[in-house]
Amino acid sequence: MVRECNACGESPNLGLKRCSGCCKVWYCSVPCQKSDWVPHIFDCKPRRPITTADHLALAVRNNLFPQDLQTCRDYGFECAFTVENRTKLLGLYIGLMGSGGIEIPPKTINDWRVRGVLAEEIKATFYKIPAEFRGDYFSWFLQNQHILDPSAASDNQTDKGDDMVQHAWRFTGGAETDSPADIRARINSMPHDKQLCHLLYTILLSKWHPAPFDDLWIPFGFCSCTCEEEEMYLGGCYQVLITKCTFNEFYDAFRSGRILDLFRKNGIDVDDVRYLADVLQNHRMNKSVWDLKQFAIMTDEQNPEGMIVNSVVCDYGFRNCRKDTETQALKKIYRKFFERPDADPLALHDAALRGNIFGYLGSLMKLNAKYERLMKNPYPLPVLE
Repeated sequence: MVRECNACGESPNLGLKRCSGCCKVWYCSVPCQKSDWVPHIFDCKPRRPITTADHLALAVRNNLFPQDLQTCRDYGFECAFTVENRTKLLGLYIGLMGSGGIEIPPKTINDWRVRGVLAEEIKATFYKIPAEFRGDYFSWFLQNQHILDPSAASDNQTDKGDDMVQHAWRFTGGAETDSPADIRARINSMPHDKQLCHLLYTILLSKWHPAPFDDLWIPFGFCSCTCEEEEMYLGGCYQVLITKCTFNEFYDAFRSGRILDLFRKNGIDVDDVRYLADVLQNHRMNKSVWDLKQFAIMTDEQNPEGMIVNSVVCDYGFRNCRKDTETQALKKIYRKFFERPDADPLALHDAALRGNIFGYLGSLMKLNAKYERLMKNPYPLPVLE
């Protein structure tokens, strides 16, 4: 068996040492092991609890916004209301934690946050280096400290949420004189599908897109994307679309399952999002595999109560789980499936309807025999004559 360094991929004949935490991966040197620790901690057995600072470090490594909800809350992304501000906040953390930057470790970042001194320590750290090397992101941070320190917020900054609601309301044709309270009351009195469209507009006009923990993630097809980059692409397509049609046109297309037609009518190509048509054609009766995907990829922080849609419980074997460890193990298998670049959710759905989930997933990955019991469901249903 040829072993490779989990960091650099080299396979020297001698000198590889196994990770003492998980005993599953090997490294050729201490620097390689240290450089791989940021992603590896999530697959290893670390001596300390994994924190949101570790999720932040992974986001910094990948140069992507954090997807973990609690991390977004802890480190200001939830309060940075535009994609421009989120990008600058990420840039600040890259300078603070990234390779080639100041390289503050996640453990220290977490300690600052827990002690309530994150903003002050960030400033103190950057002030230790010459001004010409601090970068534009730090200058931006000095003007936006309220993102990490609410006590630094001015009155107009604390009203950002209201500003977003009012902006979307006026964009869709609402009166400029309507107050945020009036707008919310009017929206709450609308049909459910129209409320969803208004909420999507609010998110899109803030240069963002629905995340897996949002109620909009499935109805508007973001669940059909294969990766975060594809979700960002689809979000960009929606942002273009709402500038080319009226709100009522958008709402009518959504409730009638004709959003794809609206994209095409306005010359916006979304055909590369492979499974988008399956979701958008009937968002009220989506296949349970999309609910399964949402449940499988959400973290415990994003779904603390472990809520599962009834159809998922029935169709994908969770009703067979006798204890929480079995539920978590089954969820992990499905998550691994959806993370595969060749994952075909509709093929998994068909396998569920044929009562052959174990056989289908077993053809793609190695499964313990215990999953055969866990993956049983009542399908195929008997044919009634």
